[in-house]
Amino acid sequence: MSNKKTKAIFYAYSNNALDHLAPYAVLCQKKEIECVVIFGEDFVKCKVTPNKNIVKIFKDLKINIINFPQFEKKGITQFLFSYFWNLTKIFEYLNFMPNFLKNKMRELCNKFFKNIDGELLGANTAKKLLENNDNVLVFTDEWSQKKKIQNSFLSYVKGKATIISTNHTPWHFHHDEKIPQKSFREDIALVANSWEALAKDHIGQKEIIGSLRFSKKWINILDSYNQETISEKVSKKNVLVLTHTEIHTSDWKRMLELLHKLHQKEDINLSILPHIRGMINMKPPKNLENVWDKSSNLDSAVKKADIVIFWTTSAIFEAVVRNKKIFFLSFLSKLDGEYIWQKEAPTNIVIKNETELSDEINKYKKNDFVDNSCFEKIIWPSGDPWSNASNFLDRFLNNKTNN
Repeated sequence: MSNKKTKAIFYAYSNNALDHLAPYAVLCQKKEIECVVIFGEDFVKCKVTPNKNIVKIFKDLKINIINFPQFEKKGITQFLFSYFWNLTKIFEYLNFMPNFLKNKMRELCNKFFKNIDGELLGANTAKKLLENNDNVLVFTDEWSQKKKIQNSFLSYVKGKATIISTNHTPWHFHHDEKIPQKSFREDIALVANSWEALAKDHIGQKEIIGSLRFSKKWINILDSYNQETISEKVSKKNVLVLTHTEIHTSDWKRMLELLHKLHQKEDINLSILPHIRGMINMKPPKNLENVWDKSSNLDSAVKKADIVIFWTTSAIFEAVVRNKKIFFLSFLSKLDGEYIWQKEAPTNIVIKNETELSDEINKYKKNDFVDNSCFEKIIWPSGDPWSNASNFLDRFLNNKTNN
């Protein structure tokens, strides 16, 4: 199918949004749609860096990437911000550059960021990207009026392009959806499951896709770019802990004590992955420094694990698609009882205390059958997400052509 007159823009405010938008960009590119990916607020502030494999995929497929500081340089403040932002990016890739200097450059970028006109920056970028394009799709995470660049960007394209949302997390626990005013709503919501569709009832057009990020097709694409080799001869159990911030943990001290006890177990290789936004700059406790993994991305960390432990994170679905043994620590979760999948979860997934966890780790064998069906219903509710998304795009583009 040839859709060269169609343009797709993907606005990713941070890494978690990028992870969910990237497979849509690849799918659109395979349908010969011109694709542009915008790295938004968290990237502009140097708060996060994009997944290197995703950037490599974009470059190989000739998917354009826009960084605001490189795209818009009008005015003295904007010019200085662009200059220091580019310098900071250079410093980040220099191994000999001391970390304190890298951090100082990031702080300086943040000071400039607070003084730039984000609303003008977003609107000007939108205006340039819409020039000479009649059929434009804009994919985004949830529309936040608090993010000044994203809000002005989407406000400008509203009515001039079709805004399509895909949540940066699968809808996996019960919570209320805030209903925005009509002028701040997407046109189409691509939702993971029926629970999210119900919560998005205020959106006129909805499509239940499943989670494209956690589709087997996308995982295979990521794996083709992952050069790490995994040894099958390791006798110890590889245990990965997906942590979260203190505000999302019911007992922070108890959690740290548990991690310390796990680190002391001689029959496991422990790895702790700090939450990408809330904990990436956190200094780990001294007794956990050598197992605190700041360098691995989520997909490679989960791929190496036999067992994945969590209490509050949607990243657990990475372990579902890779068929890993999962333990949910209900005694550390503030959302215990609120998860949609929890009622159907086997008893050896929901762990109520440290003793149960230790027993389940001891019982686990690498060739054990893994039953993650309770999680699968969240991300694969009606067939293959990749096929569902592809069919949606075909129908949408055909309707546009016929109209």
